[in-house]
Amino acid sequence: MKWTRGACIFLVSVCLLQTYAWAQGKLKTGVQPLPGELPASGKEAGRSAEIKLAQEKFYLFVPKNYTGTQPFGLLVFMSPSDAVAAVPSGWDSVMQEKKLIFVAPQKVGNDQPTSRREALAVIAAGKLMELATIDTNRIYVSGFSGGARVASYASFAHPAVFNGVVAICGAGFCRKVDRVKTTTNDEYGSFLVDETRAAEAKARVKFVFVTGSKDFRYGNILDIYTGGFQKDGYSAKLIDVPGMGHSLCASKVLADGLAFLDAKSRTPVTGKMTVAPGPAKGDTGEEMTFERR
Repeated sequence: MKWTRGACIFLVSVCLLQTYAWAQGKLKTGVQPLPGELPASGKEAGRSAEIKLAQEKFYLFVPKNYTGTQPFGLLVFMSPSDAVAAVPSGWDSVMQEKKLIFVAPQKVGNDQPTSRREALAVIAAGKLMELATIDTNRIYVSGFSGGARVASYASFAHPAVFNGVVAICGAGFCRKVDRVKTTTNDEYGSFLVDETRAAEAKARVKFVFVTGSKDFRYGNILDIYTGGFQKDGYSAKLIDVPGMGHSLCASKVLADGLAFLDAKSRTPVTGKMTVAPGPAKGDTGEEMTFERR
């Protein structure tokens, strides 16, 4: 069969119209596949991780005040578990207040290859940029525990995609840091990226780290923040929640972190919050609470 130039243009137009129709009519809350092909920003990572988009699912939370006429920010969330990841309990009101769409790739738990987890983080961001009206200056990546480590790494690997990070009870940096507060004996928290990417992340990305005195990664995170991000002059904020364990943070803590990411100032700061996290046990032994919608 011989394709004419007009036929090719027609098919491309149909595909574009279908994508537009999906964004206008089917951008709704829940677990769902995302239509179309791998986004341009995620093709290299997706191919290297052998991602087939049609086989993947993502949880979307679309605030009721999103209409598509005004750009919203985007929060990509990385879970440490392969169990269904949805919007954490209480975070929905923050998404609406801060005008953020929430997306969580599924099956990105700690047992999954890092290449898959990283790829799906950037693919989720790229697809939502295609399917929704997104403010490209407010594309953030977050995660809990092992998911926070992936979020940290993804921001260094893709600083042109992500503007900010909210890492909860987990952290990573582009070099090893001195062990000062760390009480664990394992190797933790460093990864390798080229100097160009690290410089781009330093110039473009803002980082928020959330932990507390009862988090078993407390010392690790303090060392990474102080001996890495703060020492090297990154724009970063540490939120030290009194009595917080290894758990997802409360909505007020999240809102405080997002306020730092949204602010124009790039001054490193620390803070102590007085909000108790109040979570429940999740599927991996780590403390997680998700809304079921």
